[in-house]
Parts: sequence; C-alpha cells; structure tokens
Amino acid sequence: MHAVSVSQRLRHARWRRRRTSFARWPAGEWGSVWWQLCLLVLLGACDGAPTESAPRDGRVASLLVSPASLNLPAGVTQPLQLEARDAAGVLVDAPAVDWRSDAPAVASVDATGVVRAVAPGSARITANVRGVNGPLSALVSVSVTSEQPDITTWRAARAGVSDVTFLGVWDDGAGTTWAVGQNGGILRSRHDGPWEQVDAGITETLVGVWGSSPTDLWFVGSNGVVLRSDGTTFRRLDTGVTSTLLEVWGLSETEIFITGDRGTILRWNGTRLDAMASGVTDELWGIWGANSTTVFVAGNNGTILRWNGTSWLRQAVPESVPFFDVWGTSAGNVFAVGTQGTVVRFDGVQWQRMPTPGSANLFALRGRAFNDVYAVGNNGTTWHFDGTSWRALSVGLGANWRAITRRGDGALRLAGWYGAIVTLRGVGASATATVDNNDPPLLGVYGAGETMFAVGFGGTVLRRQGTAWRPERVPSAFDLYGISGNSASDIVAVGDTGTILRYNGSAWRVDESPTRGVLRSVWSGGGQHVIVGERGTILRSNGSGWTPQQSGTLRFLRAAWGTDPANVWVVGDSGTMLRFDGGRWQSVAVPTQSRLRAVWGTAANDVFAVGDSGVALRFDGVAWRAFPKPTARDLRALWGRGPTDVYAVGDSGTVLRYNGVQWRPLAAPWRSIIYALFGVPGSRGVAAVGDVGRIFESPN
Repeated sequence: MHAVSVSQRLRHARWRRRRTSFARWPAGEWGSVWWQLCLLVLLGACDGAPTESAPRDGRVASLLVSPASLNLPAGVTQPLQLEARDAAGVLVDAPAVDWRSDAPAVASVDATGVVRAVAPGSARITANVRGVNGPLSALVSVSVTSEQPDITTWRAARAGVSDVTFLGVWDDGAGTTWAVGQNGGILRSRHDGPWEQVDAGITETLVGVWGSSPTDLWFVGSNGVVLRSDGTTFRRLDTGVTSTLLEVWGLSETEIFITGDRGTILRWNGTRLDAMASGVTDELWGIWGANSTTVFVAGNNGTILRWNGTSWLRQAVPESVPFFDVWGTSAGNVFAVGTQGTVVRFDGVQWQRMPTPGSANLFALRGRAFNDVYAVGNNGTTWHFDGTSWRALSVGLGANWRAITRRGDGALRLAGWYGAIVTLRGVGASATATVDNNDPPLLGVYGAGETMFAVGFGGTVLRRQGTAWRPERVPSAFDLYGISGNSASDIVAVGDTGTILRYNGSAWRVDESPTRGVLRSVWSGGGQHVIVGERGTILRSNGSGWTPQQSGTLRFLRAAWGTDPANVWVVGDSGTMLRFDGGRWQSVAVPTQSRLRAVWGTAANDVFAVGDSGVALRFDGVAWRAFPKPTARDLRALWGRGPTDVYAVGDSGTVLRYNGVQWRPLAAPWRSIIYALFGVPGSRGVAAVGDVGRIFESPN
C-alpha cells in the first residue's frame, strides 16, 4: 500500500506538469501516456523508493552503525562507521544509504556519514537502506556540548618529601633526628623543623644509624657500607666486608659494635674496625648493652648472643623465631622482639616468653624506664609495657614501623615505610601521636560536600582542609587502595587483608570483612557499595554488612563503576569485563586481553575503561570498542567533568584528555605515577594523587 501511494504521488506530480498539453495530444498518443503512467505505478510497487533518486540495494539484510552514541563539543566532526551485511552475513561493499539528522541545527550529517556538531543539544542520526525484506535503518544518538578548555596548569597541593622506607632512626639528644633507608636515603630534622634530605653520595640501602655525639655519627648498610660523619660531611670507611651490615650501636666513641649478615660482628676501638668471631652464620639485627661486659646481639633463628668482655656466647631462649631488636634498662632487665608478636625478657638469669596482645611482626624496641617500654612493627603495631603487661596503642597510622628512638626531651620517634615518621609524646595509653612525615603512594581519592579524602599505603588517610591535605586519625589498618561514597557521611575505604573502613561523617570505624584477601576498589551509588578485589572477589553492602557475590571469575578485579546499583561495570586482569544487571554478574566481551585498571562513565551509553600499555575502550550502549592507543604507558585512573571532558592518568607523568573524538596528551608538572583522580567538591578543579604522597590540583 505504501509503495502504491508513493507512485501515485509521482503520477499526480507529472500529471500537474503535463495537463495543459494533454488536450492537444492525438488519441493514440494519449493511450501511450496512459500505459506509461501505469508502468510507473508498477515499478514503484516493486522498488518502494521514496524518491526517484533514493537508494535501491536489495543485497542488504542487516545494518549497524557505530558508535551507537556520540558526545561531541560544538564545532568538531566525527565520521560514523557503517557495517552492512547480506542474508548470509557477508559484508556488503558500498551499500546505498540515506543519512538524516532529526535536529540539523544541533548536529548535521552529510551523505558519507560524517557528523558535524553544530550547537549544544541532542540529535538523532539515522542511516536508512532498503533490503530485500523492506526498509532497514540504524540510529545514533548525538549529544553536543559546549567546548571546554584543557587543564593546562596544576599546583602541588602536597609536594611530598620522601617515600624512602626508613629502616633506622636515631636522635642525638641535642635536637636533631636522623632517619635512614633505601637507596642511600637520609632525612634529618632539626629542632622539630621540617624533614630535609641529606645527600651522602651513596646508593646503598642504609639500615642502621647511631652516634656517640652530634658530631660523631655512624651509618651502615648494604654491600658492607660504613659511613662516618661529623653531621655535615660523610666519609666512607674501608671495612673489607661485602655482606649487608644491619645495625650499629656503641657505648662510647671508642667502643662501637656493628652487626650484619652471615654472623658478622665488627668492633671499633677508636682507631680501627676489627672482625669478631660470633660463632654463628645468622643475620644479626639488633645490638644493645649495659656495659663493656654485658652486650647483647639478636638475630635470625632465635639467635641471641651475649658479649662478656672476652667472647660471644649463645643464649638459651624459649623461641626460635627471628629476633630483630634488643634493648634493656639494665643487665637484669633486657627485652628482645621478633616475628609473630614474640617478646622475650631476660631477668639476669634466663630468657622467658612474655604474653603479648597480638601476633604482628615486631622490628624495633626502645623505652624510658623498666615500666615504660615500647615495641613497634607491621601495620601500625605499637605496644606499651607498663611494668606488668603489654597493651596495644593506636598512633593513627597503619605504617610498617621499622625503627624507634628516644629524643632528648623524652619523646619517642617511630620511623617506617614510605617516609612515615611519628612523634609519640606522653606515656602509654595517654600518649599523643603527631605525624611528622608520611609520603606513601596514594591510591584512591574521593570527595563529597565539603569533605575530601585520599588513601594509600600504611593505612594512610589524608583529609583536605582548605587547600591543604592533613593526616586523618583512623583505626590502624593495612594498606588502603580505594575509596568511594554515597555522600559525605557514607564513605568506604578498602585495602589489603580484607580491610574495610567506613566513615559516617564524624569518625572512621573498621567493618567486619568476609575475606582476608586484597580488596582493590570500591564503587558507591544509590545507597549501596560494591567492593572488588583479588580472585574475583565482589562484596556488596546496602549499609548493613557485606555480602559476597558470585563473579564467575578468579581473575584480579581492579575497579568498579556504575550508573546505579542495577547497572555496574567491573574490570580486571586479562581483559576481564563484568556487568551487573541487578540480578547477576555476566562476562562481557571486549577487544583486548590487556589488564584493565580503571572504569568510569557519564551515562549508561558512555562508559570508558583503560589499562596497561595505553589500552583505552569505550562502551556506546551497544558494544565496547577500542581507541587507537594514545600512549604506550600504563593508564591507571579515569575521571571526567563531562562526556567531552574525560581524563586518564598513569605512569611517567602521563595525562590524557578525551574530547569526544580522540585522546590527546596534556603537559603535567610531574614524572611519577598518578593512581587516582577525582573532582574537588564545589569546584571544577580536579585532584590527582600518586607516588611519594603527592597531590596535584587543577584550578577551578
């Protein structure tokens, strides 16, 4: 019926053009014209074309146009890709297609399928072709935005001092504290001033530091390195030792002991360093003594040695665990600490195991008196002995502590991984902790309302206050990898060993977790939270506990994002892509096998994923499609201010911006890794967090 009516319109149009001449035609010619008109009707009924110039392509049985959705800034063009197939599924070359826009003032389209964004608004682009069974069409939704400028400047909101893992710390009693660690790292703080880097001209890892005075300092470390310093210059001593030296301690400037790997013990007599026979081959970690005839050394395999002024004798101890430090108040009151929360005490006659409040590995030990002793270790472990029992303290930081020293004013300084240094003032449970330095990699950032947090290694949580970022006091936690929220009073941070922290707007608490595995990321929306992690872990919460969900995979899941709780995407290793539809998780095919590290979007038909070696994908509402790789660097995070203003960041200072058409590199004032992005609440600014505790912010 439709074809006939179209042909009738054609007939009437021609009739109007020729009606003035029909009266002059002879009868025979009139009959010929009549049959020609009938033929037009029949032909029209066969091909059904809307106009005489319309495409006629009976080969096409299916039609697909990609991408199925476009977001473009005004003034740019984007070609659409057409895929036509015949009834057998074979591609049809050069199919005849009509392109049409329902809002050409917003977005126009030419005869080759190139879309031009004209002005902000929405439009629908249609491709029409007629197949053997009737009309075929494909639809593309187009959203046009106003053009947004690139982010061209960043300010260092938090510069970071050092991410050196500190392995030794010592205070000279006159106001200066020294901390040493990996790759020759040395930091110094004078009279509670800022920590400053000191260059000793070496790259060996420094493990121990001690001094007989502020102008007679000793540093020891890997490859047998021994440095002596007057506090300003450094001189390397030739020891003839190539094994790692692990600790230095002394009774005076003429009686100094150095311990190390393979049972190494060296002694400085004021003139030279002599090797001592230890009688063991274990790594020897800690040294402390009461006098010249009572010096203790602690090491691996339950090794504790005692120097009696003539020789080293092995002590009988109740445990065979590695001991990492030894310290005491007298020859009859000595402590040693080690793995699995082990603390043993020497009463002048024998060593005995002490009850402790946990099983964390302990690495350092110091105190002020027999009833005021502190042991520190992994994941923020800080224990206090009050002369009767050991009790756990919270210093508000989950760093792996490796060293502790007493300052001249009686305060204690703890040092550990990623530049973490805390000063502890007061005694036991009444002590207050001040974070002096902490520069771990920051792996997650989130903000809502007037609240914004960044999280990272060592259980670190930083809070944005004004334009500064300051340490937030939280329960001791393992490394934190991700953070998200539904609001400023419903925030979740996740991390290693099943760690889940929840913020209610005023305080942080530890949530009971159904797993001890690594939890890598969390997405929040619609009052719910979705956590993903290793071995395909997915946990879900609506505010009352955490429920494991079946993911259908054992691969490491690294990020999640959704438009709502019934439409959530998860990405992970080996090109893993999962989608939750409100009922179950299903695997989705993507055009990559690379590790995917981030997923984020603006709508259900505008979702992005990025990963290793510059892989970048977009979901247009129908399928995931790959972009030409904009970089060879690993991409680790995604966030955007709109569909044509999307940012990806990653290794070696990589910053990319997607404008709706392509990814383009932007200049950045850093060369380190950025792990996460998020918008600064109440502004158009963006916060980027990464290595060495650095935070960069773009202007509004």
